[in-house]
Amino acid sequence: MSPSHVFVDERRSGAHLDRPGLDRLRDLASEGAFEAVLIASPDRLARHYAYQVLVLEELQRTGCEAVFLNHAFGETPEERMLLQIQGVFAEYERALIKERSRRGRLFAARQGRVNWSHAPYGYRLVRKTESTPQKLVVDETEAEVVRQIFRWCVEGGLSCYAMEKLLREQGVPTRKGRALGWYQSTVGDILRDTVYKGLGYYNRTKRVDAKKPVGGTGFKDLRPGNLRSHADRPKEEWIPVKVPAIVDPETWELAQEQLKKNRERARRNNTKHHYLLRSLLVCGECGKRMIGWWTKNGGRYVCADRYPRHEPWACDGRSVMAREVEGSIWGYVRELLSDPELLKTRYEEGRGDPAVDDGEEREKERIGRKLKALDREVGRLIDAYQAEVIDLADLKERRERIEEHGRMLKRRLTEIREKRAEREQEVRLLRGLEQFSESVAGALEKPSFETRQQVLRLVVDRIVVEEERVVVHHVVPTGPVGLQTRHLRVTGRNPNLRCIGDVDGW
Repeated sequence: MSPSHVFVDERRSGAHLDRPGLDRLRDLASEGAFEAVLIASPDRLARHYAYQVLVLEELQRTGCEAVFLNHAFGETPEERMLLQIQGVFAEYERALIKERSRRGRLFAARQGRVNWSHAPYGYRLVRKTESTPQKLVVDETEAEVVRQIFRWCVEGGLSCYAMEKLLREQGVPTRKGRALGWYQSTVGDILRDTVYKGLGYYNRTKRVDAKKPVGGTGFKDLRPGNLRSHADRPKEEWIPVKVPAIVDPETWELAQEQLKKNRERARRNNTKHHYLLRSLLVCGECGKRMIGWWTKNGGRYVCADRYPRHEPWACDGRSVMAREVEGSIWGYVRELLSDPELLKTRYEEGRGDPAVDDGEEREKERIGRKLKALDREVGRLIDAYQAEVIDLADLKERRERIEEHGRMLKRRLTEIREKRAEREQEVRLLRGLEQFSESVAGALEKPSFETRQQVLRLVVDRIVVEEERVVVHHVVPTGPVGLQTRHLRVTGRNPNLRCIGDVDGW
């Protein structure tokens, strides 16, 4: 027998007919390439009885005989019935194995065990042994690439496309060793995956019918019931599984915020005209983003819900001329960044003096004394119970009241400590304003449009256009930053100061 007439589908489920080996067999049989086909058993041909009948009838029409090696089936009613019964049992066996495997994987996930078939980038999958369960371990080489991607996103504000180009330029290899290297979608998937902050989810997706053609399959294969795509299940069905974290949860959340900003600021949203404040202006009337609107008199920023004007939901918020508001905002930000003392003053005007509050310190001491008094009161109650002055029910009721009071005092004590820690952090951050101002000083001298836009996006969170004024909400990094994103090398995270300022002349 010729080796070309051996048809094997490795790692292909018999539940489907679209298998390469089976397709070649059917094509050659239709051409009359052979007179008989040797098959190990009916369940090797297909797991569904209907599929078995379809293929066997097709072979019979071409004049090709199907011979089962484990049992010879003839044309008698009894032998055909036996073939049908074996097909039904093969289908039942597959359904049984599939259901048991599904329930087993769900049970393992609820126990907190990792049961993924492959490890995400940045991890290695350690298979289970007789004494240890399957687990994910951090692959430090790949994990450092993941951390660099998050730093580029959070601290540099880079887009997925820019990060893809950096990874290719630096020759960072992919796990599968693709010739083209990294893809933009791969970078985005890494940034959005919760597994990197230490929390993976099992049972998150389910198979659904595909609605668009994929590759060369075309619409002819996308019939109802094809189950070629995936969709998220309801969140209450997700099963959380803890894994080793590569980045901290705060960094992951900051990356999600930056991805949202990148989507809003994507150049594909405006390719004809340049708007310096694109995605930064917010309507003070309804809170929606303001968009660029080009007229014969030049560009304007208008609320996204301003038109059509006759609709009942149309916004009456103010619109502004692009060249006027852009010049005012840039002049305001440039003046602010040129003088660290002015920046510090504006911050203190918006947030107040970050010095330690003496009143809260005295309250902290009073709460400490009160907690000690409550502990002594509990001791006296126990002594009274042992002396049979009060009964057990009275002891329990009075002790619960004391403990509830103690929990309330401890919550207040925690709030005071957190506020003090925030103030101490703010004092440390204010000391870094001068270093930040020095790093952007060069960019403020005759900057290009791209540099001005990058500086504004670096230090401005949003600009609220109200009826009588324009309010700038700052987010100022308190450390040196790089403005040339193509050559950006970030080595550490820079915390941010937040403050608010009014632009004069509005």
